[in-house]
Amino acid sequence: MNKEGFWLSHFNDAEEVRNQYVKMKKKIMIYDTTLRDGEQSVGVSMNADAKVRIAKALADVGVDRIEAGFPSVNDEDKSAMARIVREIKNSEIWGFGRCNVDDVKANMEIGIKSMVCEIMTSPEKMKAWGVTEDVVLQRIRDAVSYAKQENIYTSFFAVDATRANTEFLKKVYQTAVKDCGADEIVIVDTLGVASPEAIAHLTRMVKGWVDVPVGIHCHNDFGLALACTLAGIKEGADSAHVTVNGLGEKTGNTDLAELALALYGLYDVETNIKLDKLVDLSKLVEEITRVPVSSMRPVVGDKVFTRESGLVIAQMLAYPPSIEGYAPEVVGRTRKIVLGKKSGKKSIEYALSEIGRTADDKMMDILLDKVKELSMTNKREVSIEEFETIAASLM
Repeated sequence: MNKEGFWLSHFNDAEEVRNQYVKMKKKIMIYDTTLRDGEQSVGVSMNADAKVRIAKALADVGVDRIEAGFPSVNDEDKSAMARIVREIKNSEIWGFGRCNVDDVKANMEIGIKSMVCEIMTSPEKMKAWGVTEDVVLQRIRDAVSYAKQENIYTSFFAVDATRANTEFLKKVYQTAVKDCGADEIVIVDTLGVASPEAIAHLTRMVKGWVDVPVGIHCHNDFGLALACTLAGIKEGADSAHVTVNGLGEKTGNTDLAELALALYGLYDVETNIKLDKLVDLSKLVEEITRVPVSSMRPVVGDKVFTRESGLVIAQMLAYPPSIEGYAPEVVGRTRKIVLGKKSGKKSIEYALSEIGRTADDKMMDILLDKVKELSMTNKREVSIEEFETIAASLM
C-alpha cells in the first residue's frame, strides 16, 4: 500500500504482517517533551524566549500536546510556561510535576489544565530515594486525588516502569486510575532497558489493568526508542512521547520526525504532524540548544538526500525510486548531488549541466580525474564553484 511519494517494501502489506496491527489505533496523539525532557540533555539550557519560540514551532508543525516544562524547577521555567499557556491556542499545553501537591499547585498557578504526575516505581529508584512502596502509593493518592479535585486533566507517569515489580506496578496504575481518577497513564522506559517485545507485552498487560488511554515514553539507551514506541502503539497505545532531534536525558527520547514519518509511511497511521515542516523545526531546536544534528539523521539530516557515489547518482537520474524509500518532497526536502572521490561520469555530466556546459567523453574523463584528485587531496567534497574553475581551465 504505497502512498504518493513512497516506494516501500511490498512485504509491509503481507496479510501475516498486517494482522499484527489489529490493535493499532488509526490515529495517534503526539506528546512532545522537548521543553522538559529535551532540556535535560547535558549542556542544554533554554531561556523563556527560546522556549516560547520552540513551543510556537511545535504547534505550527501539528504537535497535539506540548509539555511546556516543570514549573517547580525555577522562576524562569514558570514564566516561560505561563507565556506558552497564554500565547499558544492550537495545541494542548501540558505541565509536568512529581506526585506532590505543591507541584500540582505550581502548575495550576500558571493556568495549566493538563499535567503529568510522576513518581518512581522500580525497586532501584525507590532504594535511591529511600522510600517504600507504601510511601509511593500514598504520594500517588495525595497528588492525583488533589489534581482531580481541582479539575486538572491528569496523566499518571510511572517512572522506570519497565523495571518495576509486576504486581506493584499493577497496584500503582490501579491506585492512580481506579482510586484517584487519573485520566490517562504512561508506560515509561526511563533507562531504555526494555526490548520492543517487552514493551508490547507490558502494554498488553497494562491495558488489561486499567481502562484509560495509554501513552508510551521511551529512551534510547540501546538505540531502540523508536522501535519500542512503535511496539506499544501496535498494541493499542493512544499517544507517544517524543522530542525534537531525539533530545533528552542520557541518550535521548524517541525522535518526533522519525516516528511521524514511520507511522504515516510504514503503518498507515495518522497524526496531525505536517511532515514538510519537520526540517525547519529541527533546525530551530538545533540552533537554540546547540546540540548538533548528524548529517545522516533520518528525515532532517543535511545529507539524507545528498548523493556522491557515481553509481547511485546514475540510478537517481534515471529513476529516483531505485535509490529512495520516500521522495524528498514528502518532508520538504530536495535532492542534491556533490562531487568527490566517489563520483562517476554521470556526476560530471550533471555538474556540467549545472554550469551550462557540455563536454565529450574524453573531456569528461579528464574532469572526473581532476575532481577525484582534488577531493582526495583536500579530503572533502568538491564544490560546484571549484568544479566550474576546473572546467574553465581545461575547456
